[in-house]
Amino acid sequence: MKKMILSLALGLLGVASLPIVAQAQLGNSFTADEARNARDKGDVVPLKDIFRRLKRQHGGYQVDANLFNRGGGQVYVIDWMTEKGERVRFTIDAKSGRVLSSS
Repeated sequence: MKKMILSLALGLLGVASLPIVAQAQLGNSFTADEARNARDKGDVVPLKDIFRRLKRQHGGYQVDANLFNRGGGQVYVIDWMTEKGERVRFTIDAKSGRVLSSS
């Protein structure tokens, strides 16, 4: 019984750390002020432009959005709810606005 509980606890600990590992691969996230400054300097495409494009292509709405450093550049990670009720995570190059991946 103790082995089963220990195994279950270790398994849950591993699952709970997955978002942390994924975020570590992206790098540091920007604060709201840092993201706003990057937008104002023209370093990144405004989110409203990206949201408009996603809405036109997929319908639906934005659930969450964050700006991260990644490999010397910045990426937006956007969680999107489509009109079909599917949740999609987009990784978008923040400088060009190009979709890098979706899952």
